[in-house]
Amino acid sequence: MRVRAALALALALALAALASPARAEEDAFAKKPGYFQLFATSFVGDGLRFNNPYRLATPLGKDAESVSRTAAYVDFGIAATLGAPAGLQHGFALRWSLALEGVQQSVLVPAYFLWRRWRSLAAYGRAGAAVVLSPSSTWGLEAGAGGVWFARAGIGVACELVGDVFYGAGTRETASPAYPVLSAQLGALVAYEVLPGGGGP
Repeated sequence: MRVRAALALALALALAALASPARAEEDAFAKKPGYFQLFATSFVGDGLRFNNPYRLATPLGKDAESVSRTAAYVDFGIAATLGAPAGLQHGFALRWSLALEGVQQSVLVPAYFLWRRWRSLAAYGRAGAAVVLSPSSTWGLEAGAGGVWFARAGIGVACELVGDVFYGAGTRETASPAYPVLSAQLGALVAYEVLPGGGGP
């Protein structure tokens, strides 16, 4: 019995000795700066508009002044971040949205991008200016927060909640009206990791 116990103890110590360098190397990598990531996203979304809904086809209340559904849309994006692999990463994102129904509206959004990943899960936020390219030019502000579940190392299912405030042409009542919009979108995210010292995943 003593021999078996001694052998078991020796085996446990050997495994611990082998695991310690690997764990130390993993921890060092997690804190190492210079970790660069590229992202590509595609979403389908819909939203609610809370002001000036007269041009929208689907008021949700009893009259045209009620909250209305916006046009469904697609959203395509790219982003890049830099930072420690297991910490907050900061970067830049560019989104392009196109309406799928009604007026053919197109919106471009350059934004600051914040990213954090935990193995198969990730969360992110972004904030920037929204530039309406068509049918008429205007601008606004946009902020979004999302989550990702990675089915594979670099391919994930993403969902995002987006808030916008657009500024439009004046009316008799308001010289510079603001149009708040709240949207939800579902889609896919692809991440490509550039490891410290060069090379991909």
